Amino acid sequence: MQWLSIERPERALWWTAPAPAASELATEDPLALDYIAQQLGLLMLPAITTRSTRAQAFAMVLYGLALAERAVAHYGLPNTDDSRRRLFEQWERFWALATLEFKKGMPRGDWDTMRGIRGVKANWKASGSSLPLRFKMISRQQELGNLGAYLVPLRRAGLVADGTLRPTPAAHEIIENFWDERRERDQVGRYHDYALVALDPARINLERKHGSLTLAAVGERSRLLSLIERKRTEQQGRLNAALFDRNSDPNSRRIGQLVCAAAQRDITEPSRVLDEAIAGTLGELDQPLRDLLITARAFGALMQHLLNTFDRLYHYVDTHGWVVDAAAASRAVFDDDTLRALRDTARALIVAPRVGDLRRFPSHGAACLRLASALSEAQSEHALRLLLEYHADVQRDRRRGAGWIREDSHRLVLVVTSYTSKPKALRFPSFKLDAVRTLLTDVGRLPFTSATAAEVPT
Repeated sequence: MQWLSIERPERALWWTAPAPAASELATEDPLALDYIAQQLGLLMLPAITTRSTRAQAFAMVLYGLALAERAVAHYGLPNTDDSRRRLFEQWERFWALATLEFKKGMPRGDWDTMRGIRGVKANWKASGSSLPLRFKMISRQQELGNLGAYLVPLRRAGLVADGTLRPTPAAHEIIENFWDERRERDQVGRYHDYALVALDPARINLERKHGSLTLAAVGERSRLLSLIERKRTEQQGRLNAALFDRNSDPNSRRIGQLVCAAAQRDITEPSRVLDEAIAGTLGELDQPLRDLLITARAFGALMQHLLNTFDRLYHYVDTHGWVVDAAAASRAVFDDDTLRALRDTARALIVAPRVGDLRRFPSHGAACLRLASALSEAQSEHALRLLLEYHADVQRDRRRGAGWIREDSHRLVLVVTSYTSKPKALRFPSFKLDAVRTLLTDVGRLPFTSATAAEVPT
């Protein structure tokens, strides 16, 4: 074997570390700015989350909780939340199977698609007299299924009692009219009976018929689009009142009106909705809400530029051999236009009227404001270093080790190579405005058109 010497091994050798196997989805969030956006969204709309986007799902969860309460007594189960959760999960599987039964499967991009669709598809089949009822719909179903997605907003809307799984009297009308209006009570009693049978804790398989009632008929009445396609105007009105008009949060009704006005003018991009709202073209705003929207707009602009700049930097190092000259990288990435945009958006955020709220956020808010303050006057090489230091601090706060790009003796070294950068992607946060628009469509305040159908809710 012949050995070859390397005069400067530190310039020729390096190693990379993979992202931890149990890491969060940091590939979309290298700067933890989405956390700050979520907190701002929570100030804007505390009764709605990014995962609670369908009005019928609010009704489905409420009905399922009420049904679980009845099933506890009917089947002689312990009167505990653990019993109710297990029964609700069985109801959720029954409801999901019924939707697929009616649809004869589920095409991609369908507005009836539910949380855990992959698990349901794996257990639904077109043939046979029964379907399996005991299966994993979604991993960690309690947290990631519909109960996990909708329980908090249901409590904030006063429809489920705090600290419990029990619907409040305010939810009574929504639950009582889940299958259809009361005048059809003789018909819908069969649906309730079928659902109660499906919650039998000893049941392993689900028969496709209960008496003369088919599982497909259950899916037709209960699926996510049933409010719209069955023209359930009275139920839509109840859900609209609960989520927007009678919500205890003062912003819900007003932001719903703003999103409606914007959509009627074909304005859906969150940054444009905020611009029009702040300008007053969508209607009058009280000063506290206007201040909050100004702050959200300023943060969103800085978030977009920071993420795009990080992605451009990562892309540069990734495509130039994983070890690059730091000065060359700063010149390529932090050009005059980029620096100007970072400075301008940083200055706008620093003087935003509700910037103090960001500073009080539990994580990342104060650090982001320190970064904005430093960037407001930074030159290219200093701006590069500030961005990398902030990213490394975020990773340490997450307990994920160091940053993905390391500065070493005037060079930048790519440490994590698994990130897919999107240097030209639109990274402005939604602030839940898209969720509001979907809910408004579900409750009939916005039309459901072919163009709407193409925008599949998240």
